[in-house]
Amino acid sequence: MVNSSRWPQWLRSEFDGMTSAGVALFVGAPLLVGVLLGWNRMVVGSHMSRPGSTLYWIGLIGIVWVAAIVGTRLARALARRWRRCWQGWATAATGALLGIFLFYWPISAYRHFGHMWLPAESIAHAPPLPWPTLEYLPQLFANTLPGVLYWVAVTYLVERFFSLPRDAGQQSTALASAAGSAESTAAVTLSVDAEPILRARLPADLDGEILALKAEDHYLRVYTAKGDTLVHYRFRDALHDLKELDGLQVHRSYWVRRSAIAQRFTENQKHFLRLSTNLKVPVSRSYLAMLDSLSHKAERVVGRPCA
Repeated sequence: MVNSSRWPQWLRSEFDGMTSAGVALFVGAPLLVGVLLGWNRMVVGSHMSRPGSTLYWIGLIGIVWVAAIVGTRLARALARRWRRCWQGWATAATGALLGIFLFYWPISAYRHFGHMWLPAESIAHAPPLPWPTLEYLPQLFANTLPGVLYWVAVTYLVERFFSLPRDAGQQSTALASAAGSAESTAAVTLSVDAEPILRARLPADLDGEILALKAEDHYLRVYTAKGDTLVHYRFRDALHDLKELDGLQVHRSYWVRRSAIAQRFTENQKHFLRLSTNLKVPVSRSYLAMLDSLSHKAERVVGRPCA
C-alpha cells in the first residue's frame, strides 16, 4: 500500500488504501488526457503553440479532476446521511456532475483565461459567467459527459484492481472514530462487564477474548483465538445483554470484535471481513453502507460497490 503520510491531508484520505499502481493511474489519467488534448491543440487550433495548449489543457483537466473528487466525496456523505448504499459507479457519476456544477465558476473563468490567447471571435464560444444560463446548460452537459464517463471508468479501475484492504489497525481507528451513536451506525456493541459471563460458558481449552459471534438458531457460536464452540444463547439476546464492548454487527448472523479485523475484501462480488484468526465473515448489504462510511475517508473518492 502506498504511504500516504507525505501527501496533504485532503489527498491523504484519497490515496489511502491504493497500491502504488493505483495512485499512478489516479494521478496519471487526467495528466495523460491533458497532454493528448493539448498536444493535438483541440479546440484552440493552430492559434496556440503546442506547449501552451498542453499547459492549458493540463490545467483545465486538473481543475475538473479536483471538482470530481470533491463532488464524489459529497455524494458519499449524502448517501451515508440518507442511509443509502449506492453503487460505486453511481456515486462517482453523481459526484462528478455535482462537482462540475460546484466548480462551474473556476472552470469557466479558467476557460475565459485560455480564450485570451485566441482570436477575439473565440470568446463567443466561452461559457457564460458567473453562472450558466438555461441556454448553455445543454452545451455544458455535452461538454462534461465525456469527462464524467472517464472519471467513472478510472475510479472503477482503481477501486476494483488497484486497492488494498485496510489492515486491522486502520480498521480499528476508522471504526472507532466513525461509530458515533448507535442510531447513526449499524454497529452493535457488547459490554466489557458482560463478556466474562459469556466466556464462562466456554470450555476451558477455548476460553479467551471473544473475537466473533455467529447465530445458529437458538444457539450462539462463539469464536476465540483458540477455536469455536456452540453455547445455548440466542444471538439477539447476546447483542442486547452485552453492550459496550468494542465490536460491530456486520451481518444478521455475525458480530465481530473490531480489533480482530485484519482486512476487508470482495469475492465473487460479495463482501467479506477476514479476522486475525483467518476466519472469513460475510458482510451483508444492510451493513455495507456503514462499512463504506468507515473507509477513507470512508471515504477514498471512489466508493465501494454494494452488489
